[in-house]
Amino acid sequence: MPEGNSSYDINAAERPQGKYEDYIVNDLITAAESRFPIAAGRNHRAVIGVSMGGFGAINLSLRHPDLFVFAGALSPAIDVPSRPFSIKRIGQWREHSSIFGPWGSETRRANDPYLLIRTADPVRTPYLYLSCGEQEGLLPANRKFARFLTEHHFRFEFHAGRGAHDWNQ
Repeated sequence: MPEGNSSYDINAAERPQGKYEDYIVNDLITAAESRFPIAAGRNHRAVIGVSMGGFGAINLSLRHPDLFVFAGALSPAIDVPSRPFSIKRIGQWREHSSIFGPWGSETRRANDPYLLIRTADPVRTPYLYLSCGEQEGLLPANRKFARFLTEHHFRFEFHAGRGAHDWNQ
């Protein structure tokens, strides 16, 4: 997967150069399949990521179910578009606003996995694999997302295991 440059793999609201979703779905897949000896087509394609990339994998699979057969997300920052303002994390909040737009914006709603699963077709959506460490702050958000997936009858698995949001385990 390409370097996402803190993009969450979306087309950023306030960064004209930040069209990462377009790059992945319109350019990267075509370039890889035309340059390398790999099988083409949805049934041979997966998207996987860690943390911010995990968010991207889930978001891309929900927004473009015709492109991937599988999406894997390891410790995905699944709740970023719905995180409220926090004075303790004002720098992060500003960065997220430049990517997702202001609170309540169309870009923020269009890239919120919690909202996307309400209208996504569970039959067409790729199989989802999620995992998250039991000692990390993203666990409640991931459990909430897994509950929503269950309620909407998506094909997925979720695993919580030992560890935090690091590579020390």
